[in-house]
Formats: sequence, C-alpha cells, structure tokens
Amino acid sequence: MQKLLKRTAQVEKQAARRNRTRSKINASDQRRLLINQQKMVNQTRNELRHSARQALREDWQLGPLAPRRDVGDNAKTYGTVHFRTLQAVDNPLGKWKKWGIRVGDRVCVTGQKERDKGRIGEVGEVMEKAESCKVRGINRVNVPTPAYMKVQGRHEPPVQTTEAPIHLSSVRLVTPLADPNTGILRDVIVNDLTLTPTGQRYISNYLSPETGKPHYIPWPPKEKPEYKDNEVDTLRIDVEQVTWTPTLLRAPMPSGVIDELRNKYSKFRTRHEDAYIEMKESMDEKQKGREQEMHWGGGTPREMLTPVQELNRARAMERKGIEDQDKLTEEVLAGIGEMMVRKGKRLPPKKENMEQRTIQPPPPEPGVEAQTP
Repeated sequence: MQKLLKRTAQVEKQAARRNRTRSKINASDQRRLLINQQKMVNQTRNELRHSARQALREDWQLGPLAPRRDVGDNAKTYGTVHFRTLQAVDNPLGKWKKWGIRVGDRVCVTGQKERDKGRIGEVGEVMEKAESCKVRGINRVNVPTPAYMKVQGRHEPPVQTTEAPIHLSSVRLVTPLADPNTGILRDVIVNDLTLTPTGQRYISNYLSPETGKPHYIPWPPKEKPEYKDNEVDTLRIDVEQVTWTPTLLRAPMPSGVIDELRNKYSKFRTRHEDAYIEMKESMDEKQKGREQEMHWGGGTPREMLTPVQELNRARAMERKGIEDQDKLTEEVLAGIGEMMVRKGKRLPPKKENMEQRTIQPPPPEPGVEAQTP
C-alpha cells in the first residue's frame, strides 16, 4: 500500500511539474503573440504616416496639377482611419499599473498629442491590460465598414464613427470639490490620485475642509444587468421546491460514482475500496516476511555467493557455535572444583583469606619518610 501511495504522490508531482512547464511555455507564446501584434500595429501606422507625408509632398510640388485622391475605390472612404490602428494591444510584460479609473468616471483629456485636449467626458470602456480607455464622445474617428458587416440586402454606410482608445496616462479624473474660500462645488482635475490596499482612492495633496482628513472619492455605481424572462426559463417556484432530503440512513450517491468521476485504475486515484486496501496490506505483510527470511541474523541481506564462499560461511558459523560452547559457565566451574577435591588437589585460597594473611607494615615514625620496597 505504501508503494501505491508513493507512486500516486510521485505522479502528482510530475503532473504539477508538467503544468508549470506548460504554463511557462503558454506565457512565452502569449508574450510573443502580443509583441507581434504590437509590431503589426506600429508597422501599419508607419506605412499610413509615410503615405500621407508622400501625398502631402506631391500635392505641394504639383500645386494645381495635383491629382484628386478621393475618387475610385477611395471615393467614400478617403480620410478614414485604418481599423488596425485602433487596436489596443495588451502589455507584453504582463505588468499593469492601477490607474484608479473605472467605467462611469468623468475624466479630462490632458495628453499633449491628443486633439481633444481639455475636453471632459465619461469613460465608456476600460482596457486594463492595454492600459487604455474609451471616452464617450471624445476622440471620435471615421473607420471604413469591414467587409464582414456588409450583409447582402442590407444597407450599411461605407463609413462608421467610433471612439478611438486613449492611453490612461493621457486622462485625469475629474471630481467636484468644495472651494475652501467660498464653499461652492466645482470640478477639479485630480493629478495626484492614490489607491489604498483596501481598494479606496483619495487625493493625496488635498484635505477635506470639514474633517481635515484626506478626501476619498467614491467609485461610480455599477450598472445592474437587465434580465428578461423567456418562455423556456425555469420558474422560481420550481427552483425552490424541495425534491430531496438528506438522511444518515443512506449515502447521497452510490459508492460506484467515484469510478465514473475518476478511472478505477487511474494513477491519480487516492480513494480505494476496503477490499483492495486489505489485499495490498496483506501483500505488504508477505513481502515483509519474505525480506526477513532473506536476511541473516546480523541483519545484512543474503548475497549471491559462490560455492566456496558458502563453504567458508558455513565453517565460520560452525566455529562461532564451538566458541560459544567452550565458554565456562558457573555450573561447569563448580563441577571442575568438585573433581579437583576428589583427586586431592588443593583449591587456591579465597580472596578474603589472602587479605587476612597479608602482613601489614608498621606505621612510619614521625619525621621519617616511608620507604617503598
């Protein structure tokens, strides 16, 4: 059983390692795709800018003889913006700054290169990964209608107007604040917007005149989605009707449902039947007993020996048994003493008698050092 559990743990580690490797590969592919998209957008912008400059140079050089460019295929789409230049590409590095702007906020365009600089509008869409947003009614451009939108039998205008994305660094939040002198509310452009770890936002260089604390700006309310009832929808009374009551007398689902959720012989399976567990444990016990039989008394496993080595091992075991038998026990020593008494042999005196027969030297006189023999 331990072998089975070890194999399951090893398989789970291998699967986790494969998932980490696969996630790294996917992240690298996604980063490469975003970089290619950004290159395509920049290439298209450069080509359009180059062609526009070339046309401007030709018009200046030819003067009244300059050709008309709003004819032919470009008669209705001349002056429009290519749809590819409006794509907001995500940041390839995967690091996005929290700007503190959501849908519904009022912002002011402050970018130096923006044509609608100074205008105030409401945010209609925020693309966090691309760090850009669309402001309703601001930075509107004409785009030619794509071919897939032109349905046969339906009249579609050749040009459509839409909002182009603006980078979040080119907009600033606008909020009404009370004038410290007059107390009248007025719109103020917030340049120093700070976000707290709890998700709140406040103006770092402004204190409320009423409380003397930082002024927190509330988030815009989220629009609640509108749900429409259809004929195929399930009624609420049917959803709230109790059709099953749990009990302790029976399981909520059959025991064999685990085999449907996970293969019975899967490497990742961690739940097993009782009979299977008992069988594995009995096999472990048999293997353990077999290993004990294969070990010598010293605990070292039996090796593959040649006949000569087996003979030497057997002789060594015999010598070890003879040496154990040659050891004198108390019974053997007592029998030897009785035999010596019968034959007239004199036993050596005990240690106590020898101590009594030893002659003690006289104590040394005062002032005379004791002489050692």
